[in-house]
Amino acid sequence: MYLVVIGILGLVLTLSRPIYRLVEDPRLVLVAAAAATLLPALVGVWITRRVLRNLDDHPDQPSLAQGTLARGLVFLQALLMLCHGGVLVCTNWLPLCERVPVVGKWPLLPSLLAVTPFLLSVLLVWLALYSADRAVRQIALEVYLFRGKPVRPAWSLVHYLLYNLRHQVLFVLIPMLLILAAHDVVMRFERPITRATQLAYAPDLLVGLAALLVAVVTPGILRHVWITQRLPDGPLRDRLMRLATKLRLRCREILVWRTGGMIVNAAVMGVVAPLRYVLITDGMLEQMDDTKIEAVFGHEAGHVKRRHILYFLLFAFISGCAVAIFSLRTHDLARRDYTLYQVTVTLFGLLLAVKWGLMFGWVSRRFERQADVFGVRTLALSGLPCAQPCALHAPATNQNPVPSGDALCSTAAHVFADALHEVALLNGIRPEARSWRHSSISGRSRFVQELALHPARARRFDRTVCLTKAVILGAAAVSGAWAAYDLRIFATLAHWLSI
Repeated sequence: MYLVVIGILGLVLTLSRPIYRLVEDPRLVLVAAAAATLLPALVGVWITRRVLRNLDDHPDQPSLAQGTLARGLVFLQALLMLCHGGVLVCTNWLPLCERVPVVGKWPLLPSLLAVTPFLLSVLLVWLALYSADRAVRQIALEVYLFRGKPVRPAWSLVHYLLYNLRHQVLFVLIPMLLILAAHDVVMRFERPITRATQLAYAPDLLVGLAALLVAVVTPGILRHVWITQRLPDGPLRDRLMRLATKLRLRCREILVWRTGGMIVNAAVMGVVAPLRYVLITDGMLEQMDDTKIEAVFGHEAGHVKRRHILYFLLFAFISGCAVAIFSLRTHDLARRDYTLYQVTVTLFGLLLAVKWGLMFGWVSRRFERQADVFGVRTLALSGLPCAQPCALHAPATNQNPVPSGDALCSTAAHVFADALHEVALLNGIRPEARSWRHSSISGRSRFVQELALHPARARRFDRTVCLTKAVILGAAAVSGAWAAYDLRIFATLAHWLSI
């Protein structure tokens, strides 16, 4: 969902007028906005009925209902993007919001008004899906009871809505609104800024710098948007802190992520160490033993140590540079031949969709697997006893010994795989279910265990990920230099240095 929110807010940030101008009459624009708001919710009602029917018809196969809900969520997210993105690019909704009395005179307010139908639509979708989500979560709660672990009541409607609001919308909405506010303020003083800097595109550069600043400071804000608190002193905190020291993992704090016991997960956020946090949900602390929590902690540490967050930002930076280059190079085309401009924009939009829909998912899945491998190595580093034949602790004695840096502990790989399966089970996720950003839990579990048996595969996988990172880094450097050239940054710097 957060990528859908980014997509809609990105359109609001980059567009001032619709691209296709299919609907211009204010009354029809309002009808289109209302239809886009209601249609996803109606589809959500239909999906909920299907999920509940699957549970009633196949009580012995809850995975059918879980799969229906998972596929339904993906479909609804695509529908939300299609409907509300269509309103922004095909109707006069954005200009209409700017013309509202009083609203159009203030920074940020037109953008907030523009995204209101989208936010209302998301709220209606959550209301429509609540019964299905609650029914599927009850399955996970039965697992808790069977394991003899603490069980809390399933979310009430209010708690369900508040959790989704905090973690799926505000998680993205707050930083994006900060960027939108900076954009509106800079554009309000566009001419004085341009005259003072003698750089035609100085306002755009200032907005870019504001976005970079927001990316750095956002974790310090989001730790309060999400309900978190410091992990209390005790044996687990001591173990994780010792492990962080061994890994040379620098972070500001390890936090307990409050979810009412409904979510078993962990996360890491923050580009720079002073504003980097590792989060572990209360559900994970209640339901999983310390060794498996260490495994999950190692996975999150892998994202930091392998610099995945930085490469994701570079991936987004490439898109930002591409949009800037495209806007500059098609500016005159929009005046000369608007039909050709529309065709060009459509093709460019499709390229961005392929980049994010296919390439980002492919990269993300490789990064997740690299973090899994790091999690296995972390378990071995934590002192987990090796209890089976192992390429790391019992190296091969043939003519082709395994380098110690490539070998994985088989015991650690099995424990990590068990931790993944336990996370899936406790969250009501089918282990075979695949997602756009993650491979299936079963696939990830098999992967680390196969690498432990065949270290040569680990070397090949590392080379693939290193090559992927090199491509991202190179593309970011080229796109950044190209954008700087088109924005005449180099020429301006040379002029300033010559004064």
